Amino acid sequence: MSDSRLPEFPDEDARGVAYHVAQTVLGTADIAIPGAGYALQQIVGHFVGEPLAKRREEWFRLVGGAIVELQQTVADFDPSTLSQNEEFISCVYEATHLAMKTHREFKRQALKNAIVNTAIGFTLDEALRGRFISCIDHFSDAHLRLLSVLHNPRGYEPCVKAAKATYAGSQSSVIRAEISELEMPAAVFATVIADLERERFINGSLGGMMNGGDALLAKRTTDVGDLFLKFVSRSE
Repeated sequence: MSDSRLPEFPDEDARGVAYHVAQTVLGTADIAIPGAGYALQQIVGHFVGEPLAKRREEWFRLVGGAIVELQQTVADFDPSTLSQNEEFISCVYEATHLAMKTHREFKRQALKNAIVNTAIGFTLDEALRGRFISCIDHFSDAHLRLLSVLHNPRGYEPCVKAAKATYAGSQSSVIRAEISELEMPAAVFATVIADLERERFINGSLGGMMNGGDALLAKRTTDVGDLFLKFVSRSE
């Protein structure tokens, strides 16, 4: 019986779906400047083309390695079916475009997770997928960090301790027990909250006064916010 399992992420294997989709999306990283002399072409090729090619290769390997890992860990996962999965192809296309724009590792991981989740059957309405991919593009690490805490304050021991010690106060102070002002200054914190509210990923103000205890540990993410977190995260 032949073994159809994929080896370590191959550069040239025709079955490396994610690699070849991304390769088609981006084409070659060679840069040609019409009318430029040889010296300028060499400079641009070396200092621009080569770094872009390196970034592209690293991205292909990140995605390809994740697909191989799925084959090893997810029962009945068959990577050969991905070439017929239109949602997967669209997700790879969109994520690859953004991955080439950023050097931020958290964005690349979030984009990879979106591809992996789509590969194993996590489906979204096209409008939501486009919106979520756009959010990865303009969000910072702080957005994902704060959204994760607001999704489940009870999962963070500093928040639980702060809530138990508070007779009455705001949920913001409890969240701040986990995310200090040193980690996220007040101006950044306020901006991130405003962004998450605008996207309707969280409900209501964190500054209102409420009784201590359980009320201060209430989940604040919306259904849409929960979907976004699921889209960009991978549970081990």
